[in-house]
Amino acid sequence: MITILWWCLAVILLGAGFLGCFINKIPGPVSVLIAAIIGETLLKLHIGWGVIAAIAALVVLSMVVSKVVAKLLQKLHEYSKRASWGTTIGSIFGLIVLLAFKSNSTALLILIGVVGLVLLPFAFAFLFELTNKKGSSETLKSASVATGVYLSNTFLKLVVFVVAIYVMFLG
Repeated sequence: MITILWWCLAVILLGAGFLGCFINKIPGPVSVLIAAIIGETLLKLHIGWGVIAAIAALVVLSMVVSKVVAKLLQKLHEYSKRASWGTTIGSIFGLIVLLAFKSNSTALLILIGVVGLVLLPFAFAFLFELTNKKGSSETLKSASVATGVYLSNTFLKLVVFVVAIYVMFLG
């Protein structure tokens, strides 16, 4: 019975890790690392402590690179917390659109993915940044940089998630 609870917790953490790839307010890579530790210690998945150390190193590296990229992009143009929240809310709506969409067409699925995971976060960042009473040119620059930070964070977190899942279950 307790093993089922540990499996449920591990699956919830992996789900949070996946969502955290797209929703920057959820610590996705850390959730995946905790799930790997649970898998090794409590579920006896035989992942290995070397692999867990490698996942931990990837988590730390992704967090550091994420901060560096954010600082570099902010040097291009400052953006407010509103733009950051706009990308988060846009990505939530984007995930809902992507998950609700049903199609056999790969091209259409890719198009919906781009709309949901790139254009919606940008649109929400733009709308939220408009409330700062800036001009549309300044708002466009701010929303573009905020979206760039969001996309780079998403990419880094996805790399950590995919590598962790691969080494935990397929490697």
